[in-house]
Amino acid sequence: MGLFRGEFYSQKLRMTTQLYVIFPDPSNDVTPLWTGEPRVLYLLHGLAANASEWTRFSKIEYYAKKYNFIVIMPEVQRSFYCTARYGPDYFGYVADELSELCKTWFRLPEARASTFIAGESMGGYGAVKVALRRPECFAACASLSGVMDYAAMVERVRKGEWPDVLSQELDALHGMGMPPDPQEDLFQLLRVRANDPGRPGLLQICGTEDFLYADNLRFRDAARAAGYGHTYLEWAGEHAWPFWDVAIQRAFQYFCGMDLQTSPIF
Repeated sequence: MGLFRGEFYSQKLRMTTQLYVIFPDPSNDVTPLWTGEPRVLYLLHGLAANASEWTRFSKIEYYAKKYNFIVIMPEVQRSFYCTARYGPDYFGYVADELSELCKTWFRLPEARASTFIAGESMGGYGAVKVALRRPECFAACASLSGVMDYAAMVERVRKGEWPDVLSQELDALHGMGMPPDPQEDLFQLLRVRANDPGRPGLLQICGTEDFLYADNLRFRDAARAAGYGHTYLEWAGEHAWPFWDVAIQRAFQYFCGMDLQTSPIF
């Protein structure tokens, strides 16, 4: 497998940032299920992590080769993939700048039909947000245990009910004591895109023991009520890497059009 790690200056972020990229190069270590031109997956990290977390805690290199995907893993700090009111434009970086840079540096397939985005936890929220706001760029997206009800999370943080995030962090993102802008709300974006014939495919996965399970059920029900036509999966599991290592395989299978009920997990 080809695993590249690099640092570069981002115009959107106005600073140097990290990027990890996996290329499914020819080798004898993995027997691929798919051959030919690879697809592209932008794979997003969670709140307390960085660009390296998928390579450290999952078998993402193995899966990239098995399903024949170039996997691009950016770093966004604790930004929730937002354009901060007082800080960097992480949304613009991931949604716009990153793909243009990668197409310049690497020989990426440029077709929308070959381009996907996914993530876990904060990254699941970011993946769906980017896909729904840039539907012309992505064939489909996948949220693995995502922060699907961002407004509810912000409210819990403001009340001191979620110690993983400080209220001051949200002040930097949205303004002092201010709620998120509607463009940060997946429920709002869902309703906007539901009747768009060009809307990206949407896979949502969550474990039944996950602390975000109730939020995910609300999003699932909203997607069904809107008629979006998304795919929802759940099974026993917590907000942790043993669950996501399986879930990312289902995401690859979804992007490849495979049967999610009968296809084997490796």
